Amino acid sequence: MTLILTELSGRGITMAADSAITLRNRQTGLFYISHERAKKLQEIPYLNAGISCWGMGQIDTKSTDKWLSDFIQSNSGIETLSEFAEKLVSKLNDLIPNNDNGEPRLGFHLSGFEKNNDQEPIPSFYHIHDGPSEVLRDREIDINSNQFNANHDMPPLIFKRDILSQRKAYITRNGDYTLYAQLFNGIETFLRSIANDGIIIPHSIDLEDRAEYLVFQIRTMAELYRLSNLVPGIGGAIDYLTIDSNGIHSSGTRYQ
Repeated sequence: MTLILTELSGRGITMAADSAITLRNRQTGLFYISHERAKKLQEIPYLNAGISCWGMGQIDTKSTDKWLSDFIQSNSGIETLSEFAEKLVSKLNDLIPNNDNGEPRLGFHLSGFEKNNDQEPIPSFYHIHDGPSEVLRDREIDINSNQFNANHDMPPLIFKRDILSQRKAYITRNGDYTLYAQLFNGIETFLRSIANDGIIIPHSIDLEDRAEYLVFQIRTMAELYRLSNLVPGIGGAIDYLTIDSNGIHSSGTRYQ
């Protein structure tokens, strides 16, 4: 299990991911947490971008995070986010059989800055995965859900028109996110209510604040899983990455 978060706002891009690896005992069928950690969030330095992964833990005999690291290193000649997304999709479709039932098995958050028609650098987000895309379906864009697709969930033009102009933020969450969504929808409703009393939480001034808030969200879910009767599939060290129009702004790891 996993929890990865990617947020685009007027400040830039913020990404965060846990590092827990959930394994299954073949004899008992029970799940347990490995003592090792996965690098689910990684930098793409030559694109000033970030990429995180959710879903299947192995690709072509390698752990997904190690496979992704090798893919990043072996494609340093790529010059654009879109080219990276398409190359990744092509490789995944070569290695992983078609998805017969159309349900998502594996996905990647790919985000960085791309230039719009005015040559202005704007945050951009690709969600590369198999299975259906609710975002593209709402835009009446058809895809083949039996294979991997480079779904451009948030192009610069739409971000500037629908998100930036209204001073909002666009967040995508994947992995074991159902409980997370229920909890933080409630928490953020409460936080908006106390803003009327002058209490601003989170008091975000820059990208570092947004990173801390995403780390807080993942840490909160990890603690709730630890205290519950659920398999603690979200946890471990939490990696974060922030990107602004000048490139990689900051990165690091927070330990519980």
